[in-house]
Amino acid sequence: MSKMKIALDAGHGLHTAGRRCLETFDPAQTREWQLNDRIMDKLEKELRNYDCEVLRVDDTTGAQDVGLGIRVAQANGWGADLYLSMHHNAGIGGGTGGGTVVYHDCTTETGRKLAERLYEQIVAKTQRTGNRSSKVVRKAYYVLANTKMRAYLVENGFMDSASDTPIIITDAHAKKTVQGILNWLRQDCGLTSKKPAVGEEPAEDNALNADTDPADLSVGTKVQVNGTIYGAGTGKGTGIPKIGATMYIADYAGDRYPYCWGVAKTPGGVRQGWAKAEDLQIVPGKDESQIDGITSAYREWPAICSEPATNVRTGPGVDKEILADWPMLGVGNEVEVIGEAPAPNGRLWYRLRIAGVYIGWVYGGYLKQR
Repeated sequence: MSKMKIALDAGHGLHTAGRRCLETFDPAQTREWQLNDRIMDKLEKELRNYDCEVLRVDDTTGAQDVGLGIRVAQANGWGADLYLSMHHNAGIGGGTGGGTVVYHDCTTETGRKLAERLYEQIVAKTQRTGNRSSKVVRKAYYVLANTKMRAYLVENGFMDSASDTPIIITDAHAKKTVQGILNWLRQDCGLTSKKPAVGEEPAEDNALNADTDPADLSVGTKVQVNGTIYGAGTGKGTGIPKIGATMYIADYAGDRYPYCWGVAKTPGGVRQGWAKAEDLQIVPGKDESQIDGITSAYREWPAICSEPATNVRTGPGVDKEILADWPMLGVGNEVEVIGEAPAPNGRLWYRLRIAGVYIGWVYGGYLKQR
């Protein structure tokens, strides 16, 4: 049986006019695409653990609002089995209420039932019950009417609602939404977890060295490598043994962090890549100067923030926590770029020094050299 093929669509683009949260309830005026993309990023990451293929039909940097015809053509040409489009609504005008609405253009009872179940599964997790007369609506929106597969569009709360907005801008809400969608895919659409090859232990059951408990492998942790570093990905490409090399953790991949990305300093120079957590041993003590050494081989450069309300995070990727000491940058804010790393989805993020003191991470597309 072939793998399920799922097309994901984060609606609109970062610069689509007017698509943002009401300033009254969100001073940062978070843009709709940022909310949509955060959910799809998290969902895409979770789906790596399932027996399926995933295609993003939007521009995952948000720079371009990809035309609906192009999005649909990509999904149709790829032969997707399911199309899921994520949006956030407006129309409350500053009042209360709103909630979730699921749209579809299905002509069969099965398709309509799946739309109802998608609504139920999401609301069961987020508790954002729709207060409109119809919570699951048949509507011939372009991506619903022109895709060749079952397609569903989720309006995941209202950006101008006093009750919805403070919730939908949170990372916790995005995670709950993803949990609901995953439950729907598993329970109602037949999505199955990846099965290990014969004789292979599931990755989540692989025992980790006590010295490399995932809870201790935070960004900046100094470790010693007792195995192989892979430059092309988690176990991909040519592996180079780096026994005894020092690495500073910059990111993780997989359940229980079976792989860690970092910068290893060796007598032969610096090598960036992935190593199994079980091949890492934490170096005792916490030398703050060495934590900054994660990017000490990087040639620093000055930059300015080019986007409003840009979140600063504790690591590369939207799944990382927002930096408590300096949570946000505005247009024109000056920083020093002191390193870079790919997020799990492959996008480039920059490590910053802010105000000469604070260290955080920002998506590379939001910075310009000054």
